[in-house]
Amino acid sequence: MPEDDLLQQAIATARTGREWTAREIFWRVVEAEPQNELAWMWLAGLLDEVDERIAACQTVLEINPANNHARKYLCQLQEEKHRETEKEKWRQDELMEQARELVAANQRGQALTFLHSVIRELAKSAEAWRLLAELTPDLDEQTRALEKVLTLLPEDVQAKQELRRLHHFQNNLFDLAKMYEEQGQFDKAIATYRRAALQIKGDRKWDTIYWNITRLEGLKLEKIIYISPRFSIARLTIGPSLLYIVLMFIQVGVNPLAHPEPLLWLGAFWALLGGFLIAVASVRSRQRLWLLLFDDAGSGGSPAARFAMAAAGWTLVMLPHLMLVLNAYTRMNLRTGW
Repeated sequence: MPEDDLLQQAIATARTGREWTAREIFWRVVEAEPQNELAWMWLAGLLDEVDERIAACQTVLEINPANNHARKYLCQLQEEKHRETEKEKWRQDELMEQARELVAANQRGQALTFLHSVIRELAKSAEAWRLLAELTPDLDEQTRALEKVLTLLPEDVQAKQELRRLHHFQNNLFDLAKMYEEQGQFDKAIATYRRAALQIKGDRKWDTIYWNITRLEGLKLEKIIYISPRFSIARLTIGPSLLYIVLMFIQVGVNPLAHPEPLLWLGAFWALLGGFLIAVASVRSRQRLWLLLFDDAGSGGSPAARFAMAAAGWTLVMLPHLMLVLNAYTRMNLRTGW
């Protein structure tokens, strides 16, 4: 059928109210004749989405910049688009505020359920996908959520690093099981070890898996209280500094003002910092510090990085204690007159 006859058929169909059929015919017209201004103008009024209507109007103006009717209609559509965008943004802000309030109230389970129910409305919100990745315990869902974040924000460095860590754990079931064990999720750790047992070859590795499963089942039976890695790090951090302060009081007296030793007091800070480095290196944990310092995807950092940090920590711990020894030696010499 000639394009003019097809165009007239489309217009007649649209005027009878059969918009969907008319649209299909108009699309056939513009496919055959891309510069048909009238067909594009009709499409601008028949298409469903505001973005599609705007695109059709822009095409009309590219064909005929003097079409004032299309220009006026384009302004109306852009205002409508702006209102829709503002309404959508307000709705997203409202939903995110509800999710954040649940998290702040330590109702993470309810927050996750709520996010699951509204995630379609928040599909264009990188913050929503990031919060979903933080709340969900499911590794596959975390991966999908972070991939959504990167779709919306391709240059997000933190999301890239976290996604790389997740891929590492998915491909290294031993590390994944250790991660679950760190979090006190013994059932998940046991299930992961069993999955690993189906993939490995060699009696030695299988024996290691069997030993870990037996150990975790024993911990469950004994009802061992789970202690978070953060608490363990805090507990181990304060030990060297407490020991140093006790030794310093023994040396300078209970009243430090009677014999002020600023350098020795500064040593307490170095002992505290050294204790922290030793604790972080000793406690297997998914610490962000490893991402910042070593860009490591694994659970707790590479052995070389852990050894280097532990060595630095012990150096910082030992230096103040050496200062105590030198200070004591100096005091002894002064009193004996050597």
